Amino acid sequence: MTESIGMRPIARETVHKLCSGQVIVDLATSVKELLENSLDAGATSVDIKMRDGGLTSITVTDNGHGIAPEDYETLCRKHWTSKITSFEDLDGVTTFGFRGEALSSLCAVATVTIATATRESAPMGMSLEYDTSGELVEKTAVARERGTTVVISGLFARWPVRLADLKKNARKEYTRLVGLVEQYSIISDGVRITLSNQTARGNPVVSVRTPPQSDRLARLLGVFGAHLRPHLVHFEHRAENVSLEGHVSRPEGGRGGSDKQYFFVNGRPCDLPKAKKLINELFRAYCPNRYPVFAIAVSVEGSVDVNLTPDKREVMIRCEEQVLLGLREALMKSVLEPDENAFSVSEPQAPGAGLADGSVGAKRQSSQPCEDLVPPPPAALRPRLSEQPDRDVAAPPPPQASPKKRPAPASKPPATANRPAAAVSKASAATASVAKKMGSVFIGGCRNRIQNDTHDWKSVADRLRIKQARHRSKHDDSQQRDLDPAPAMTEGGLSVTDPEEASSALSRLIHKSDFLRMRVLGQFNYGFIIALLDNDLYIIDQHASDEKYNFEQLQQRAQISSQPLIHPAVLELGVVDEAVAIECRDKLEKNGFFVDVDENATPGQRLRLKSQPVIDKTLFDQKDLMELVAQLCVDPVGVPRCERARRVFASRACRKSTMIGDPLSKSRMRDIVAHLGELDHPWNCPHGRPTLRHLHRLDRVEL
Repeated sequence: MTESIGMRPIARETVHKLCSGQVIVDLATSVKELLENSLDAGATSVDIKMRDGGLTSITVTDNGHGIAPEDYETLCRKHWTSKITSFEDLDGVTTFGFRGEALSSLCAVATVTIATATRESAPMGMSLEYDTSGELVEKTAVARERGTTVVISGLFARWPVRLADLKKNARKEYTRLVGLVEQYSIISDGVRITLSNQTARGNPVVSVRTPPQSDRLARLLGVFGAHLRPHLVHFEHRAENVSLEGHVSRPEGGRGGSDKQYFFVNGRPCDLPKAKKLINELFRAYCPNRYPVFAIAVSVEGSVDVNLTPDKREVMIRCEEQVLLGLREALMKSVLEPDENAFSVSEPQAPGAGLADGSVGAKRQSSQPCEDLVPPPPAALRPRLSEQPDRDVAAPPPPQASPKKRPAPASKPPATANRPAAAVSKASAATASVAKKMGSVFIGGCRNRIQNDTHDWKSVADRLRIKQARHRSKHDDSQQRDLDPAPAMTEGGLSVTDPEEASSALSRLIHKSDFLRMRVLGQFNYGFIIALLDNDLYIIDQHASDEKYNFEQLQQRAQISSQPLIHPAVLELGVVDEAVAIECRDKLEKNGFFVDVDENATPGQRLRLKSQPVIDKTLFDQKDLMELVAQLCVDPVGVPRCERARRVFASRACRKSTMIGDPLSKSRMRDIVAHLGELDHPWNCPHGRPTLRHLHRLDRVEL
């Protein structure tokens, strides 16, 4: 047995490394700490230059008030700060930093050199070098203007695990850094922030650049892209101790990812997961496949704790419920409710549309037309639900003429007047045909459906009444048995009253590798494959399974043709989106979008669209390109497809797949089942139809 070594203090150097590793965890936090120091120093210009994505060096230059000579010695010591003097000062802290850990932690994970000058000492400054523990080792006089320049080199050179991770995910880490700098550029009024990256093989690429004297909307458009200008809505909300103000995109202006959703609490970029979830759930009812873009500033008087995590991204707000209620009220009033009550006046309305209740203009019409609003069908084409479907229904009386409207000329009788009986009969027959076709049964959203499968619902109801009368006596007999102790109910062939068997039934899962072990038993009703996995019996939809396999093959291998444009179009993107599009040009070209880069153009307008894809005579546009770029911002791995392309591929895969009603050989059924094991998501076809269902647990059945 090992002897206890007893309690002993950890060495000071070890404590320094342990704490520093919690403060500086990646590239983004390294730059964030330096950027916050520049903003706290009153800088109006901050220039961030990266070499090789931060692997070689990071240089942050500002024009702040500089560092006083008496602070040179203690500048990088642990917990030395000029922001607060006691714990009680946290209640009124207005600076980004306050713990005195940033520079000390940077010294532990990298080599730090600082050049600074104050207003009194400029144009002469001082270059300062510090060791790993934050102690000043050398200072040299240099020429420079007022401000401070911090150079970080060899980031994580003494931390091999983090260095390997930074090299492996260099592009992803830089993209996260750009998103972080964007947040500070939005909230920092009157400050010009620039972020650029220079690689060994090319010129510096500007990723973020904000003009200094710009309003909040101009900075937002510089970050989100000028194409969002018509979709951004400004809102404000005032309540006791809480104030909300920001910009949110309308549902039609959303993007495929949630990476452009920013919160600021008392001027500090923060994460508010509950508020973010609330907004996304509100918008999901209007646009399920897109996320809103927003930048929301929350002002709270006191009762905010920012000292929760080392990066200060999480905050605790005492009146959080009040913030959530105010956010919901503001969004419903300013952004979502107008769309709900909108009524399109730009499209011609069908006769009788909107007159079902006998009222006109019951809702206030919005001056902004809603393109997705579809008017209801004419009253003559609406299906009637009546217990006597054969009885004629009298037409509603014509509305009385309004005194403000001129009466119709006598020479123009109503549309139904003097119509031949044959014409009226044909119209009734057409209406009945439409109503009957509305009862057609469709399987999922696929083209492979039961064709011309119409039903006489009256005869169906009659048959149901006969079956109910036939089983009524059995139901009466079962009532007596229900008075006895309930027998064990079964689910999937297992007794639910048995705890062990019930647990086994609930935990039964099927994995993709299990499809190769399935034993095909045969085909059912020329539409389904019956397969056995161990003692579990499954029914597999032959069309949905084959369609999903063909769909994923098209997703991976389809060659999309491209149509050149006569004049290249300038793409107005956010700086981050533009940088991602430039880095992922090969993936855009696989989707049929070919772009050129103008290095001399303004950031956000450097891309020129040369050609755009065409699939089955469907011409794609810039909205599809924006969707692809949004997906690449969230996940740069793999080749994404826009929603319209997926619909085209789904339709094409549906037409070429095995259909319902096709007889299959044993080998063909094995191929369809085995193909499911090769798919990323084999559980549903592209239209949402499930590929398989569990039928029964065959514990005591011998095959």
